[in-house]
Amino acid sequence: MKKIMTLVIAAAAISLASCGGKTNSNTAELDSLTTETVAEEEVAPAEQAGQVVALLQEQIKNADPEQIKAIGAQVAEKVAEFLAKGDEAAAKTYTETINKFIAENAEKLKAIGASTTISEALSNVENLPSSLLEAATSAANGVAATATEQGEAAQQAVDAAKAAVEAAPEAVKEAAKEAVDAAKAKGEEAAAAAQQKAQEQANKAIDDAAAAAKKKLGL
Repeated sequence: MKKIMTLVIAAAAISLASCGGKTNSNTAELDSLTTETVAEEEVAPAEQAGQVVALLQEQIKNADPEQIKAIGAQVAEKVAEFLAKGDEAAAKTYTETINKFIAENAEKLKAIGASTTISEALSNVENLPSSLLEAATSAANGVAATATEQGEAAQQAVDAAKAAVEAAPEAVKEAAKEAVDAAKAKGEEAAAAAQQKAQEQANKAIDDAAAAAKKKLGL
């Protein structure tokens, strides 16, 4: 009887150990899955840019251009990563947030010799859209123009040039008409002046002739 009880207890222990092992295995798998999910979850570009801004703000306070240069390299790397994925919109959102901060702190960055650090780092990014580089350069000069705003400004300039070209024939016609009118007015003025001079000369000739006749008659 004692031997039987011992076997029953041993079997129960084995069963519990088996269940515990399975539970531990499931827990480990869940932990692994959770870790992978967190690792794969992407942080929004604006949020990532916010983290960069916080770092830049700290290094401006520390007046450390070397650290800002390192941050610039990280920014360029992240932009290159976005572009490699074909996500230009993310690259634009990311850089616009950073550019805004740089433009607002351009004088502080200039004071420590780091005003163009980010734009120079971005200039080395392969296949970087020109609008993003232009926006970064403007930010370094203290102009908080986004790539979108610059694109709109460029389009407005194109539209204005196009309108000017289309209006050119009318403008030329108007200019020609004004030139003709001016020449006509000048010609009429010259003719009137010549006529007046001729009249004055004729009057003088008459007066001279009359004076000569009177003298001859002894008057």
